[in-house]
Amino acid sequence: GNTAVCTQTITRTVDVTPPSITCPANVTLGCNATVPGPDVTAVTATDACGTPTVTFVADVPVLTGCTEVTTRTYRATDPCGNTAVCTQTITRTVDVTPPSITCPANVTLGCNATVPAPNIASVTATDACGTPTVTFVADVAVLTGCTEVTTRTYRATDPCGNTGVCTQTITRTVDVR
Repeated sequence: GNTAVCTQTITRTVDVTPPSITCPANVTLGCNATVPGPDVTAVTATDACGTPTVTFVADVPVLTGCTEVTTRTYRATDPCGNTAVCTQTITRTVDVTPPSITCPANVTLGCNATVPAPNIASVTATDACGTPTVTFVADVAVLTGCTEVTTRTYRATDPCGNTGVCTQTITRTVDVR
């Protein structure tokens, strides 16, 4: 009836702490730029109980007006299955629409009158994605008999490089005697 008892100690690590994860910095891209692909190597993840695995989860783009903000999500999973996520935002302007431009009204001048100088302040230009810049392009004068018609062209360029043009005609009689 003799008995003996022995004890065995079993130690296990109980990990309920998610890994630490840091996404790449937020990015602001230029007009109509291509959103770069996800890069798990740019994500930093650490865990006290092993090396976590980083995976790309999803991109969620939201367009508001002319601004698109893509929220990119990454996940870190440690060897015990604990997870943590981080997000990166990528902002860009999406604009492929030219600005609206309106030239001054056409003008008919008197005999041998001087054609007025271009005046960009008399041009109206609008754009949904920013303030366009107006420039004078050219005057092209064509003389037919005693009538000279000058076609004046202005250009509006928005912040993304889209352009719109308008023309104004200036007509005058020229006495060539």
